[in-house]
Amino acid sequence: MTDDTPIRIAHLTVYRDLPAGIRKQIRYESEGRTRLDDAEWTPCAVHSGRLIEDFEHRIPWIFRPVLLRSLYGWIVIMRLGRQYDYVLVRHMAFDPFALVFAPLIRNRISVHHSKEVEELPLIRPGWPGRLAALIERVAGRVAVRCSMGVLGVTSEIARYECETRAPGKPHSTYPNGIDLSTVPVADDRRSATETHIVFICEFFSAWHGLDRLLDAVAAAPARTPELTIHLIGNISDLHRAQLAALGERQSTFRVHGFLDPDAYREVLAFADAGLGSLAMDRQNLHEGATLKVREMLAMGLPVCSGHRDTALADDFAYYRYQPTVDIADLHAFARQMKHAQRDQVREAAAPFIGKVGAMQNVVDWLKQTFPAG
Repeated sequence: MTDDTPIRIAHLTVYRDLPAGIRKQIRYESEGRTRLDDAEWTPCAVHSGRLIEDFEHRIPWIFRPVLLRSLYGWIVIMRLGRQYDYVLVRHMAFDPFALVFAPLIRNRISVHHSKEVEELPLIRPGWPGRLAALIERVAGRVAVRCSMGVLGVTSEIARYECETRAPGKPHSTYPNGIDLSTVPVADDRRSATETHIVFICEFFSAWHGLDRLLDAVAAAPARTPELTIHLIGNISDLHRAQLAALGERQSTFRVHGFLDPDAYREVLAFADAGLGSLAMDRQNLHEGATLKVREMLAMGLPVCSGHRDTALADDFAYYRYQPTVDIADLHAFARQMKHAQRDQVREAAAPFIGKVGAMQNVVDWLKQTFPAG
């Protein structure tokens, strides 16, 4: 491969059933790959669910059990490793087959979206999570140590993977990003007297911190009648019980449940601000690069969140890092943002949240770090 030859990159994701958010990320890759300099980028997802996009492929039925899924992933990785200069692989957690196959593919880049050992007990409570974390502690270390390099969705994650598993390993970041052309600016029907904040998830998990928001409303000196917090997404029975325990203060919240994009855009039209995850520290994370934050900024909504964003400067005007959930502070931020026009927020955020820019940074890092290919 010469300096003027485009490098060939494959990016593989292996999943049981591809979540909507990850499908969006891969779609943005697929749409943005023609705009890269000096690279041919091929995204690929293999999973067991319904195939929707051209880049998706079904795992054969014999490999669909939880552990055999990663075995099929390695079969695909070996094939891609022969066809491409670099194979970016979203890390397959608690994968015992890494012990066998990881040392065999020398052009693999390990891509990480969490601190897996610490996340697994959260998403699999009890002994299954502890067992998965034990397997990950051993097999994951081999997977990272045998990789060519490491990419983290945040710099914090990339550093963690190298410091705990492979000191000295080349590493960089590959944050989530969006194709702004696919995300229209939200309508603006904000009220001059009422304040509306949206909290949107597909499902409110522990690291989203809905319980902390509910506790903050309960702890406030008084109810703020002009404030409404819209909850969009599936809510657990535990959260519903916590809502009911608020008594009259539960009127602060308007629970919409899961909404499709057209329906939740109607709600966002009234919003002064959005909320990012409020409890990433439960995964021992203090930085994020979530798709939700990028989509809200692209729609023109300022965001308040419980973590720093790896792509945004601390003084970025339309993103507030607030490690402690305080209703008075949230209300003040949302009111302050009433002056911000939707287009103004989107334009300011655009250079930092685009997917093509994130992909190009990976291309440049690969060419500079591994010049021989």
